Amino acid sequence: MTAPRTSFSYTFAPMATLSHEALRRLIHRYGDPDEYFTEMIHAPSFIRGGKFESWYVRTGPSPDRLVWQLTGGDAEPLAEAARRLVRLGGMGIDLNMGCSAPDIARFGAGISWMTKDRSITLDMVSRVRAAIDAEDALSSRGGRHRLSVKLRLGLAEDYENLYSFCRELVNAGVESITLHPRVKSDSYSRPARHAQVSRLAADLGVPVFGNGDISTAEEARTYRETRGCSGLMIGRGAVTHPWIFRDLAAAGSAERIDHREVAEYFLEALAVCQPPEFQLSRARRFFFYYCDNFTFAHHIKMKIQKAQSPEAIGALLDQYFVEVPEDRYVLNSRTGETPS
Repeated sequence: MTAPRTSFSYTFAPMATLSHEALRRLIHRYGDPDEYFTEMIHAPSFIRGGKFESWYVRTGPSPDRLVWQLTGGDAEPLAEAARRLVRLGGMGIDLNMGCSAPDIARFGAGISWMTKDRSITLDMVSRVRAAIDAEDALSSRGGRHRLSVKLRLGLAEDYENLYSFCRELVNAGVESITLHPRVKSDSYSRPARHAQVSRLAADLGVPVFGNGDISTAEEARTYRETRGCSGLMIGRGAVTHPWIFRDLAAAGSAERIDHREVAEYFLEALAVCQPPEFQLSRARRFFFYYCDNFTFAHHIKMKIQKAQSPEAIGALLDQYFVEVPEDRYVLNSRTGETPS
């Protein structure tokens, strides 16, 4: 049995070093998702006013669709960061309870919130909700910012424990949950357990979004029709195909994609939207996924990973399209047809 659904939303996932304004600008050129999640904002660093924090909180190009994702291991900085961020606008605050990276988990953040004594986690959620509500009450803009959580299945696949945890999160003030249906130890080579998303969506009573292993618009449409949830969060699929949300919203033929022009636009946006210290690493990260569009993906990826500047990456792509001209264009991103 699946939960009744009256609408379905597509969201852009929070991904470290990827979900920044430059990539959002690129996606926006083709068509926005319903929501853009930011990359993780480290609450203590944000409060301290760290050197690079202002770059993490840029709101373009669609501020009204932005969801701020927070990470941290203690309640007080998370609540204070949430209070400050809702002043900047956006749709709401998302608490990261799913990241299993060792550097995150060992400081009590990410998936660690799923393993702490529940009273500690629920107290944190309640404090963040109260901080958001207090700031909203003072705002002249009106409206209310949503509080959501993105999480995994946990340390092991135990649905009853997952459901109980999510139910208590809702009671503490969480209004939406995104489930990446893998356990902590799973790598991306292990298929996501999407049936758990359907089950949680049917049982929980608040919007549940799925996440994981969706790479194309066709796969996303199938997910929408079969999973019985409120929406789908797309991450790496939107990096490889920045036009995916347009394809999900539109019908009929699509404009031709010029991969060189996409790369040029992204590199120009990166120069504006990221500090010089971050531009090369963010460019390498983006093209690690985007180059999957190309016939000789591994070859050009490895060259880009060794490049010493964004300009050098652009030059490498120019040379690639001279050598493999048939890779430069895709006529219709929905059908994969290329120009004759």
